[in-house]
Order: sequence, then C-alpha cells, then structure tokens
Amino acid sequence: MTESTFTFDEEAADFCNSLDVGITIHDSETGIIHHANEYAEDIYGYSKEELNNSNIVEINPGSISQSEFIKRLRAAANGHSQQFEWRVRRPSGNIIWIEMRLSELTVDDHSYVIAAVRDISDHKMDLRYLRLMNRIVNHDFRNKVQIIQGSFNQMDTQTNDNIFNGIRRAIADLVDLTNWANAITSLKHGQKDKKINVRQLLINTVKEYKQKHPEINWEVDCENVFIMGDKSLQRAFDQLIDNAVRHNSHDDLEIIVSASENLADQQIDIKIIDTGDPIPDVEAQPLIHGYDPDPLEDAEQIGLWEVQTIIDTHQGMLTLEENNPELKILKVSLPLADPQ
Repeated sequence: MTESTFTFDEEAADFCNSLDVGITIHDSETGIIHHANEYAEDIYGYSKEELNNSNIVEINPGSISQSEFIKRLRAAANGHSQQFEWRVRRPSGNIIWIEMRLSELTVDDHSYVIAAVRDISDHKMDLRYLRLMNRIVNHDFRNKVQIIQGSFNQMDTQTNDNIFNGIRRAIADLVDLTNWANAITSLKHGQKDKKINVRQLLINTVKEYKQKHPEINWEVDCENVFIMGDKSLQRAFDQLIDNAVRHNSHDDLEIIVSASENLADQQIDIKIIDTGDPIPDVEAQPLIHGYDPDPLEDAEQIGLWEVQTIIDTHQGMLTLEENNPELKILKVSLPLADPQ
C-alpha cells in the first residue's frame, strides 16, 4: 500500500485538526504515516513528512523497537486495540512522555491503524513525585521512627552509649529525610530556570570531592556547554558523584566526569564514570528498561530516584550505559541551551 492510495477528505481532516489530541494514521504493515493532524505534529515537534523520513521509532530514546511497534500496529489492525507509553525526543532535545492508543480504521475498504497520542509528561511527573513521597514517608520515616522507639524501649533495662548513639543517628537521618521531602516537593513549584554552565558546575563539584578524597583518581573532561535548569540540577550531579564516592572502595578507584555536545539530538551528554562496584540489579533495572519501580520494594536507596526525577523534570533522561565490575557509566542527557 502506498501513500497515494490513502485519501482523507477535507471535512475529515478539519475534524481531526479540531481535536485536542494527536491523531496519526499509519500503514499497518510498514508504519508509514499517511496523515497527522496539527496537534500530533505539535506534540512530536515534527511534520508528517519529517516523521516518515526519520522513522517515528528513531525519535524515541530506547523506549520501543521498530519491530515491536510494527507488531503492535498489526495487532491493532486485526482488531486488538493497543495502548502503551513511550518517550520521544523532540527537535529541541527535550524528552517527553506520550501515551499512544492504536485502533483499527477502514477507509475505502482499506485497513489502516489510527493512533491517538497525548503528551502525558505532567502526569508522569506527578506520579513520580507521589511515589517518591510515598517511599520517603512509608518506608524511610517509618524505619527511623521504629529505631528510635525500639531504643527507648530498651532504656528501661539498659543504658549505654550505643543506644544513645543509635538514637542520635536515627534522629539525624530523620532530619535528612525531612530535607529530602522538602527538596522533592520543591521540584514541582516555582523554581525558575536559568542558563547553567555545565563545565563550571561539574568542575566546582568535583573540586569539592577531590579536596575531601584526594586518594581517588579524578578526571574531568568537559566541553564549554550550557543547559537551562534550576538549582536542583546541582543536587542531581552531586548525588551521582557522591554515589560513586560513597559506595565504592577507594583503592585504585577512578572517577571520570565528562560533558559534551550531542548536536544530532540537540542535547548535552554528561557522564559519570567510575571503576568501582556495579549498581545492584534491583536499582539498575529501572534505569536500563525505563520503568518506574515499586517505591516500597525495589530499592533501599532513594538517591537515584531523586536524580531520575530531577532529570525528568528538566525533560532529560538518565540511563545506565555500562554496569559491570570493571566499569560503570551513568549518562545524563539534557536539552542543549544556546550559549549566547
């Protein structure tokens, strides 16, 4: 079936353009887009022709393969409607979440697939904030309070420095968790983006850690690149570097921090590389496969959760490129800002 066989009268096209949802009509065998309404072009940031030239799957950063997309199209054409979420990279370098629903469509006795597309980035972020807060309140707060409660119960029968030190540590952890909760809540409200010199930010961050840990072999390789963001990005990069320092033996440990332009995708790629231990599978899988883990079951630490949330807030992406006993590479991709 070729594009010339598809006809869509003016009234139908006007109707599609009036909808507050993206509409694309696909060839069920090849995935070629025969029609895209204006809303769909706005969501993707590409025209129908540009989407066909680049292949719609090519603008998603690892969310779904071409073969899987075609499989879903064919299932929809056979009457089995499909619904799924994926991430797409717009021409600006911004990465957004979209929801796609595929259904069978027949026009002039020809079978097609109609896709309804919505930008669900705000919904995904609201869900992530909620799950993070749920994790902090129901897991971490509860654990620390139970430690304090148990320690006080023991004070009737025994009094020693270990109990009091345990209480002090638990209280300090509770204060830290309160700060985390405030930080997560602040991600949603009122922080104004400004232009950030990534090279300077990373050099300053590494300098602080290098002074505290001179035994580690440090290397910084950053181009003079800029992003738009708020002060939470400082916390994200600090957390990534802190993880490399905190969770590895410092014997022969190397930590490399790099930043470079990715002009093809209009993004900046920032990498935190270390030669320490790999990230545990339970924490690594969400980064590899791009899903939201269960906040109460899937990990003991919330550091990477917070980093992922901050990066998502800035329409970027956190991925784990390597994770083995010899090398660990965490990559942050963020939209490129004009240096002027």
